[in-house]
Amino acid sequence: MNNINKYIVITGLFPTEKNFRAPYILDQVRAITKNGNLRVIVFKPKKWFEKEVDYEFEGVKIYRFNTFNLPSYVFPNLFSKLSELSLFLKFKKLGIDTNTIKYAHAHGTSYGYLVNAIKSKNPKTQTILQHHGFDVLNLTLGVLSKFKWYNKYIEKYGIKICNKIDIHVGVSKKTLEYLKSFKNIIINREYVLYNGVDLSKFYAVKNIKENDVFVIGCVANFWPLKDQITLLKAINEVVKKGVTKLKVIFIGSGETLADCKKFVHSNYLEEIVEFRKEVLHCQLNDFYNELDLFVLPSYHEAFGCVYTEAYACGVPFIGVHEQGISELIPDSEKNKWLIGKSDVDQLSKLIIDYITNMPNQTLAIDINIDNLVDKFLCEISIL
Repeated sequence: MNNINKYIVITGLFPTEKNFRAPYILDQVRAITKNGNLRVIVFKPKKWFEKEVDYEFEGVKIYRFNTFNLPSYVFPNLFSKLSELSLFLKFKKLGIDTNTIKYAHAHGTSYGYLVNAIKSKNPKTQTILQHHGFDVLNLTLGVLSKFKWYNKYIEKYGIKICNKIDIHVGVSKKTLEYLKSFKNIIINREYVLYNGVDLSKFYAVKNIKENDVFVIGCVANFWPLKDQITLLKAINEVVKKGVTKLKVIFIGSGETLADCKKFVHSNYLEEIVEFRKEVLHCQLNDFYNELDLFVLPSYHEAFGCVYTEAYACGVPFIGVHEQGISELIPDSEKNKWLIGKSDVDQLSKLIIDYITNMPNQTLAIDINIDNLVDKFLCEISIL
């Protein structure tokens, strides 16, 4: 590869044809590439015994290299040198000179040691570690995570990685607050880069909505923290208060789905509530355009892309206070669009208020991913 400055991305999550995970990283890579001044190269680790090979997804080439970690995130640093060697051998095979790497960007602390290894070869490389969730040091991962001694070990290991990083990026301010809550953590530089929206994928489409029925949508895995049951309880209250021309559509699967279906059956909501299986990401634009309102009462959310995707389609959303998405709501508007954790009464009131008054929703930031990434690249280039 030529001598143009390289922007190395290392991520354990990236979409494939069979598993469309982490589309926000794909969109971010594309937005960085559009800048034109950097050659963006994506590396996706695999276990040493797996047979996955390099592949291309929607025009982005993804290069695989081996890692040698023990299963279930046990002692992740035990064979880190072998993993680093595998990455550098991949660089050599691709003709990547570490002296041309201007930025090395890891998604998740699990891969922070790899960008630190790159910097050890080229001290001029700026290392970036992006945090996508509140478990910034991976304390909940692995079979030993319930043991205090192991948590202390992982915390010490994670802090050691983080303290060498040049720029910590959080998908929300709240995410960085979790990182800074650890004593002994040293944040050299920090930046909040919200997950923006590719506006060529998500946009308003006319004549899809059912004009005679008010449609609420929710997209998320059925996990306890996503709290779909609160939305169902709120809908039950809304119906009791006389709102009948109503439809609620859930997309997702998971452990709490059975309980949600049981609640729907017990409260005679079958004609109002519809459960759909997951759809391809490219099909979500049509789904959002079916809606009048998007609601996800998740109370442990670093940043939910589904909120801003819906907004890009002209659909307002309701979320939860003190979560990443709440940072996008102006302070003067928070009482219209945010509820307390599992607050059924408040959610039912907000839904009825929106049906009755249809207030406009405005956000505090631009959600266009190209604009967000351009600003990010400008900031890190002058730091």
